[in-house]
Amino acid sequence: MPEKTDSDTSNRMPFGVEALMEMQRPAFTAIAEANTRLYESIAAANSEWASYVSRRLKDDLAMPQQLAECRTMQDLFRVYTQFFQNACSQYQSGLGEMTKLSQAMAENALQTLQSRSGEPTRTKH
Repeated sequence: MPEKTDSDTSNRMPFGVEALMEMQRPAFTAIAEANTRLYESIAAANSEWASYVSRRLKDDLAMPQQLAECRTMQDLFRVYTQFFQNACSQYQSGLGEMTKLSQAMAENALQTLQSRSGEPTRTKH
């Protein structure tokens, strides 16, 4: 009977680790795909957030100039009213957009994991 050398046993993993890893490959693939979609969603959310902050900063920084141009109390009232109406509208739409993006992010992750695990995906009601 031939003797086993160290090089013969060093190439094999003990206790069926290769088989265990192969069994887990679908889960690893699903997680990798979910992470990819998650990162894409985060990038979209960051882009939307940066756009929102840019719009708000533009309006905020224009405010002192608009106030300096006011000649009457009615002008002052008009500038403040317009500023706060625009701010409220932008806050509301920004919050709505971020909520949609967060919901889409969660749904994408769930769908990815469910489709890879063989479970049926949940439909919207």
